[in-house]
Amino acid sequence: MLLFYLNINLLWAAPADELSSLLNKTIAFSGQFSQSVYDNKSQLIEEANGEVVFKKPHFFKWIYQAPHQNQIIGDGETVYIYDPDLSQVIMSKFSQSKNNNPANIFFLNNIEEYFKVTKILIEDEIWYRCESKSKDIDYQSIEISFNEDKIHGMRVVDSLQNKIIINFLNILQNRNIDEASFLFNVPDNVEVIRN
Repeated sequence: MLLFYLNINLLWAAPADELSSLLNKTIAFSGQFSQSVYDNKSQLIEEANGEVVFKKPHFFKWIYQAPHQNQIIGDGETVYIYDPDLSQVIMSKFSQSKNNNPANIFFLNNIEEYFKVTKILIEDEIWYRCESKSKDIDYQSIEISFNEDKIHGMRVVDSLQNKIIINFLNILQNRNIDEASFLFNVPDNVEVIRN
């Protein structure tokens, strides 16, 4: 009976270990992304695309190119959300944005501490489903797929059952990325909102 119990624990632990290994291999990556947002009735709300850059321990950039040219940039201390159409920058402390940003999963060292991880099959592709152990997170689950150890896709279900599907393209992994490229200079004549 004890042996059976131990074997079950090993089976449950395996997906978290696999995902941790894949994430630990990813020190930095850059490429393009396409994003589709669906409501809780699976109706398409919005499509977008752009460029993405990540570097551990805590640097990231989402540069939306269409349909709107928004930017989300994190320099490790501050997260900037820049909307040129509104001439507005929202600034938040990096520590405050963690619960709102599913992409922070890339920065975790011990994923099993924060998420229950299971392995699932979607359209003949292996995905890792991560369900938060905390009630303070603004989303229900994150699903991540890899292709040849490179991040390939991401699906996020938020607290309202909306779904965000992101496909990553032309990913360059573990190239040298200058940390200075994550610095954001607030443009002149824009409204600055500090959270």
